[in-house]
Amino acid sequence: MSPSETAMSLLETAMSAAKTAMSSWKTHPARWLGTWLGLICLQPFAAAGEGAQVRTHLQASDPIWAGQRIALFVELLAPGYFASAANFDLPDPQGLLLMPPADHPIVDSVTIDGTRYSVQRHELNAWAMRDGELRIPPVHVRFSYKANPLDKEEMSAAVTTDPVTLQIERPPGTEGMGIVISARNLRVEETWQPEPGTEAVLAGTAFKRSIRLSAADLPGMVFPTFPATEIDGLGVYSKQQVQDRINRGTLTGMRTDNITYLAKRPGQYTIAAARLQWYDLDAQQLKSVEFPARTLDVIANPEQAAAAGSSHSSSRADRGSVAMALGFALLSALAGWQLYRRREQLIAPFRPVHLQPLNPTERAWNRNRRDAAGN
Repeated sequence: MSPSETAMSLLETAMSAAKTAMSSWKTHPARWLGTWLGLICLQPFAAAGEGAQVRTHLQASDPIWAGQRIALFVELLAPGYFASAANFDLPDPQGLLLMPPADHPIVDSVTIDGTRYSVQRHELNAWAMRDGELRIPPVHVRFSYKANPLDKEEMSAAVTTDPVTLQIERPPGTEGMGIVISARNLRVEETWQPEPGTEAVLAGTAFKRSIRLSAADLPGMVFPTFPATEIDGLGVYSKQQVQDRINRGTLTGMRTDNITYLAKRPGQYTIAAARLQWYDLDAQQLKSVEFPARTLDVIANPEQAAAAGSSHSSSRADRGSVAMALGFALLSALAGWQLYRRREQLIAPFRPVHLQPLNPTERAWNRNRRDAAGN
């Protein structure tokens, strides 16, 4: 018999004894009191034999730098066998980015006080967005389990982790900066199509710029948005893409900013320089990536001028056609009004003339015959 079945049997025995004692508590009060004390002592034992457990372990460097990955391992212990996946209810802590487990848990088993537990080891990643004392609030986890693999009945479990307090420090040289990127092997790739040069370009030319940032142990959402400032005379269109990949337990975050600069009209335009600063955890120093300024010399496009002239001529022709149509409609309305005024004169010649019939009707013939007889 399993420990859970043993505990349930003891609990049922105690309940039966309690019912018997209640029926005779007036005659045997001491026996009644002893039975209930025994029941109270058995209840914690049953709960301990059936309850699921949770353990946490923090993995981080000392000191913990702002922007650096912090691993919080959560171990779920089920007395028996897991029957469902774990469901994490994550809090939204202040100053911390906390992400749910993205990979499959590590499965193990352990025996505690004679009870066999199945273990799931989940890894939660967190990143501190600022320095100071930060706190990971309790994490609520729900799952179900079985006492035996072939059992149909499942038991629900809900466990809660203890809060974790973190002391975060700012990397040296980053004082006064905003959000700090702390990473290893940060990669920056920039491409242009076409590449801006010293030669002038025609109005209507579009330059496509792509900036990709990637690093291990960082989510893509941590990287900042590349500036795409509006420039008078240029159409600036920006689109971002954030992507995270996990390969053998290693998270790699990527962010790509695609910016299009469209030369609308002639002129000289300067795209401002930019700088990205980050803290190298391996070299333990602040590094920066420079994006130099770019100048676009835009000249008039003959095709655009011809198209504009053609459009202007077409517009004038369209306006002339509209004026002619309006004049024709006005003349038609005036002619119609004159015809309406003289409609009687115009219609009169076409009306039929009613003549006296040569063959009188029968009534008129009888009337003429009576008149002749009277004479």
